[in-house]
Amino acid sequence: MGSEMPKYFMILDEEAWNLVSCWGQVFSGLSSRRCIAACVINGTGGDIQIKSTKLLEGGSPCYSIPTKEFDSDHGVLHAGGIIIFFGWSQQPSLLQPGNVFMHIETNAFTADLAHKKSRDVYAEAFAGFELGFLEKSYDDHGWWAKYWLLIRKTESSDISSSL
Repeated sequence: MGSEMPKYFMILDEEAWNLVSCWGQVFSGLSSRRCIAACVINGTGGDIQIKSTKLLEGGSPCYSIPTKEFDSDHGVLHAGGIIIFFGWSQQPSLLQPGNVFMHIETNAFTADLAHKKSRDVYAEAFAGFELGFLEKSYDDHGWWAKYWLLIRKTESSDISSSL
């Protein structure tokens, strides 16, 4: 799937919701596991280098589902590209709460995301970029979270690069 498709953003948002919804249906009851879907939109007009993605807490690797604008050999998300990061927790027990906490680091921003509303959730853009949450959706019971982040170049960086 690529950015030239009609209804590109709508289709990808539906995919992210389907991912969270299906996960909740499959892993429910006694085998419940929390999850995070974090979607990143490259609105910079240039490339973003994905340096690392990992779960600081959780029971899975941090999986990525990119659009065709992602170069997996070099970890580069080209302009207009979107990548969905997905991870899940261990099964909660008396000794393990089953939290999931995701860390994303790029050359444009860094973000820490949790499966529930938390003071530890943050995203920070580096110099020359601005980052905003387009969406922060949480399950009322703290079982999943879905985020949409948009990274863009700042106006001042566009002016200084043209001088």
